[in-house]
Amino acid sequence: MTSPSAPVGSGFERALRSTLTAISVLMLAAYFVAVLLQVFYRYVLNDSIFWAEEFVRASMIWGVMLASALVAASRNHIRVELLEDWLPPAGRRVVIFVANALSLAFCLILLYAGIELVERTWFQRSPMLDIPKWWVYVAIPVGAGLEALLMLLTWGRDAGPRAQPADPTL
Repeated sequence: MTSPSAPVGSGFERALRSTLTAISVLMLAAYFVAVLLQVFYRYVLNDSIFWAEEFVRASMIWGVMLASALVAASRNHIRVELLEDWLPPAGRRVVIFVANALSLAFCLILLYAGIELVERTWFQRSPMLDIPKWWVYVAIPVGAGLEALLMLLTWGRDAGPRAQPADPTL
């Protein structure tokens, strides 16, 4: 028996979600440590780590884009459920299908725009880390592509009957 928080789906999907979760946790830990070090250096040692702010910004871009794919896989993006709750099951399925199709279209547009951004920044370098800027911005098409892939892999999961929340106040 699986726990309620365990990922449901194919082996590929579970492996992808586990990998993305591990990478997201490592990135969060890395930029948390970098921020703590920067605060320590600035206020205790009266010095500064010149690369910390740029590293944290780049890590946050990657973290947000990878985490958005995880949110899409668990079907937990923010949405207004009022219309879904008012409709009968057939109408609910139509609304969910349209919402999923629009979300997928947005991911594909973001993927295309992200690729164009990477192409425009191909020869630029970051000032402090001295890494190619495209390496930071490639997070956008990678995250959008992973989000689209995971949306397709989990397409029909939220079309069933609505589960009542465990807490009746929700």
